[in-house]
Amino acid sequence: MPDEVTQVEGQRRAIREHIEKYKRFKAANDDGAARTATSTIENAQSHIQKLRRRKPSIAPDPLDSWRP
Repeated sequence: MPDEVTQVEGQRRAIREHIEKYKRFKAANDDGAARTATSTIENAQSHIQKLRRRKPSIAPDPLDSWRP
């Protein structure tokens, strides 16, 4: 299993990807897809919180608390 830092990096990458999807979906007035993207972001942020509790030395990032 990858270490906590690697896992956090992966979760943040997923957040960046889904922020872009959220923006595209909102621009296209696809609220259902935008909610799905937001849900995925919130799930990734939850994983990051758990990982940072296990390893407090992982630096915070604005992505960890991004909201639409």
